[in-house]
This record gives sequence, C-alpha cells and structure tokens, in this order.
Amino acid sequence: MFNPKDFYFRKAKQEWYKARSIFKLEEINNKFKIITHKTLNILDIWCAPWSRVQYIEKITNDKTKIIWIDIKETNINSKKIKCYIQDATDLNWIENILKKNKIDKLDIITSDVAPNTIWFKDIDAIRSIELIKTTLPIYENFLKLNWKFVIKVFMWPWFDNLIKEIKKQYWWKNIKTFKPQAVRKISKEIYIIKYI
Repeated sequence: MFNPKDFYFRKAKQEWYKARSIFKLEEINNKFKIITHKTLNILDIWCAPWSRVQYIEKITNDKTKIIWIDIKETNINSKKIKCYIQDATDLNWIENILKKNKIDKLDIITSDVAPNTIWFKDIDAIRSIELIKTTLPIYENFLKLNWKFVIKVFMWPWFDNLIKEIKKQYWWKNIKTFKPQAVRKISKEIYIIKYI
C-alpha cells in the first residue's frame, strides 16, 4: 500500500530536511564516495526543493562552490550556494554562469531532472530519458578529469539501451545504476552514477 508519509518522509521532517531525496544522495555517496570534504565545484540541476543541496552543503568545506539551477524559485540562504532560475539545457548560459563564479571545470554534477509526470509510467519514463539526453552535453563540456555525476532517471523497458548509448557516445567508464532504499518501492526511479 502506498504510504506518502513513510519512514523516510518522517525522517526528513524530523531532521529538518526539505524532502526525502537527501537520503537517496546520502546513500549513494556513502556507497560510491562521489562527494568529499575536498570537493570544490558542484553543479546541481533541478534541485528544488533542495534537500540534496542541504546535504552537499553539510559535507563539503567552506571553499566549495555549489551552483544551483532550477526552473522553480527557491529561497536558499547560504554563502556557498548560488541559485539561478533557468533552463539547464542552455549550454551558453551555463558556461557564462560558471565563468561568473570563477569556475573553470566542475568536479561533479548531480541531477534530479524530470518532466512533469502524467502518471502513465511508460510515457513518463520516455520523457524523462529524452530530457536527460538534452542535458548530457553539460557533462561532456563542463566536467574536469576524474569527474563524477549522479543522474536520476525513470526505468523503462529499453533502459539498458540508454546506458549502452551513453558509454558508447561519450566513452564514459565506471558507470553504475543504483536504487537507494529511500526511493519508494513502487517507484520506477533509479540513478545513473559515474564514479572514479
């Protein structure tokens, strides 16, 4: 039975996080070590309601720069986080924002990008993957050597083809898929993770 106020929902509220997605990223990070205290430049795409950014801010150092991009406005009060309301598929705009913040290349990109769901799971999954494909040039152009990423995607019958396509087109290695425990059991949500 679907329970909107399950363990992770209550845990997020108790610990003053905006959403359960904090625990998804936390579990991913504990397993794959993608973000450390030494990580300096991070781009987070579609991060509202920004619980992931709350987690990233907590585990990084004072020199870390976190660039937050979403089409939804969110009020974040932090010296480490720069917030921008923008479509993340605009490469020229992202390049200009990175230059403005004196960032040459990024250490990691975290992405929660997803279309507005219509509750037809196959259609939602296809739209999710097509949207992700429009953001892939960001990873290719703005990540430094030994870079990492975390991308949320919805599973669909040809999901494995997407992984093969990514590996072939971009020569990306060390890619895993992972479903954290904080993802609801009925959800098709899964994460593509690039690690060193």
